[in-house]
Amino acid sequence: MPTTLPPKVLEAARRVEALLEEAKARGVVRAWSLRHLSGEPLPGVEGIAFYGREVPQEEIDRLEEAFLDLEDDLDLGVAVILVPHD
Repeated sequence: MPTTLPPKVLEAARRVEALLEEAKARGVVRAWSLRHLSGEPLPGVEGIAFYGREVPQEEIDRLEEAFLDLEDDLDLGVAVILVPHD
């Protein structure tokens, strides 16, 4: 039987997707995937994103900060692994 995810997890997934799509449009992220959405006992969103080694660290820091803000705003976990890639 499939489990229903809490609305805040679905909202987090939508917002993480929007952040990653925006970063991709700016050339910060090359590719990304959300791999896991969880409900209980630890609600959250998990994924991976690849960025070019030429991307300034400030851009990566900005994206990480946006994920932390989202965690605080929705009170759940956001774990997107940012991986440098050629």
